[in-house]
Amino acid sequence: MPAHWVLVSFWAWGHLRPETNLAVNLASKFPDLIISFLVDAEVAGKCRDEMRRYAFLGGDARVLPRIRVIAVGHVPAGMTPEIEKKFAIMDPRRTPKSHRIAERRIQEAFDAMMRLETFKDDNGTLWKPVGVKPNFVICDILIGHLGRQLKQTYSLALYIYFVGSATCFTRVYAPTALGGRSIGYAEECQAIEADTHCASGRTFSQIAQYVWARSSKFPDDLIKIKGLPPIYQWEDLPQAAWFPSLYELTVSGFALVQCSDGIIFPTVLSIEKTGVEGVMDWYTNGTDRQVLCLGPQLPPLIFTPASIAKSHTLAAIEVQTSYAGPAAFLDDVNGRSSAMGGTQDTYKSKDPCMLFLNDVRRQYGDHRAIYISFGTTFFPKPAHLVILLESILDLEQPMPLIFAAASPLAFLPAQLVQRIQSSGRGIIVPYAPQQAVLAHPALGFMVTHCGAGGTFEALSQGVPVVAWPFLGDQPIHALWMSQVLDTGFELLQIRNGPVKGKAYRGGPYGTEIIGTDAAVREEMRAVLAACQGQEGTRKRANAEKVRKRIQSALKPGGQMEQHLAVLKSLFVDLPPRAAL
Repeated sequence: MPAHWVLVSFWAWGHLRPETNLAVNLASKFPDLIISFLVDAEVAGKCRDEMRRYAFLGGDARVLPRIRVIAVGHVPAGMTPEIEKKFAIMDPRRTPKSHRIAERRIQEAFDAMMRLETFKDDNGTLWKPVGVKPNFVICDILIGHLGRQLKQTYSLALYIYFVGSATCFTRVYAPTALGGRSIGYAEECQAIEADTHCASGRTFSQIAQYVWARSSKFPDDLIKIKGLPPIYQWEDLPQAAWFPSLYELTVSGFALVQCSDGIIFPTVLSIEKTGVEGVMDWYTNGTDRQVLCLGPQLPPLIFTPASIAKSHTLAAIEVQTSYAGPAAFLDDVNGRSSAMGGTQDTYKSKDPCMLFLNDVRRQYGDHRAIYISFGTTFFPKPAHLVILLESILDLEQPMPLIFAAASPLAFLPAQLVQRIQSSGRGIIVPYAPQQAVLAHPALGFMVTHCGAGGTFEALSQGVPVVAWPFLGDQPIHALWMSQVLDTGFELLQIRNGPVKGKAYRGGPYGTEIIGTDAAVREEMRAVLAACQGQEGTRKRANAEKVRKRIQSALKPGGQMEQHLAVLKSLFVDLPPRAAL
């Protein structure tokens, strides 16, 4: 009889996309496996589209019928404009109603599967029993509270899928002595709140943000994580940004880590061996827990060398995602983008980015363009972005740019928009097919906030980066790529986080963060010059080495298959649980 696994995903695209690809990957590797993929009803359609895309780009479409995409909950629909405006200042201990309803619906669907009963999902689909109960659960780290409940109720083996690097996992969940922040985090926040003098009128969300940036647990302010150079703890929150969900990630995520039986990372040992060993030092010590590295969960075509054909293929079947619509300033662009050589193309045309990069390559050659994206959620201080764009346009040696203004927070002055549009050296788009852009041979560098998705997409395609992180896993990814893998630069003078302090790197006395527009401009000009010089060439060569290491780990008989064999021996080859 087949094994039956349940994968509980998180609705945000940076989590959902790799988890969707993971499901197809697992079904491809294990022909006797049925996967019940629990996904928010609002994004279930995009989930199915991404699975079909994976199959088209080198996967196997025959496995898709064995993946049951079950729609449960409507969390994004509950994020009304009013809630979105207040989200950053909301008390993170108060769960929105849509989250509570979604958790209940997931629990109900899981209960029905364990009872081998038919049930209806939130998109009206009836799901009949598959003949066997679930025998294994993979849960996103942000489903911490519910994941722990499922584990306690049914005593099933539960693995966490963590979208970031191994060192990010250590930074959040390891013991304090190893650089972790979770232990005592909630208690420290609550103690400050209870002391009116210490609280100084701050909301609990503001307190949680401050403790994230500077906890009393680290009296010397130094964070030392195995696999990374030391940093000051405030470097982990370099921008004046905050998501209350980081509190939940830390508190309920830690409880999930404590009860879990294993962890799955999107990394491979050949690029993060020391960081993975750092996780094993505290997570597996004295237990049967497993730490598995299954590599970046991306379509197989991604791992091939850059080419025009590859990039256009990826762009043609991109699954576009946006939660809040385009930025308002894009109305001023009148829907037009200027390709090189004066060719006009509209945002409604198939691939303005591809047409632009084709022209860049014809006029300037390979590795000359720069792609700028902060995802669909984040956006930097507008004045700093203006300095970056002006610095790029002022370069004597052209560096044609693509700016993806996917965040509703995005803003640029009309004069600068006009300059970019008329320069012949740049386009602004409301959305870019990022994987396709990274695959184009004309691309030289990517300016990125270093979210997990963009980080592993860049590494998998051999693209060096200019890092501009905000919060969460992003600062650790930026540190890893710039200081360990040597595949990128990190901007420091743009930092404006809640705690002002120097960066640990940059010599025996560290680097002072001056933060003035003049300092920002000077650093950006220096980094852009380095991108076009020998240092940039070295980082691109290192990025290509990383791509080849990832590709090698994913080959038949490689490290990924060895780790998949562990899953097979534990949860596929064993007889499934009997019916109640």
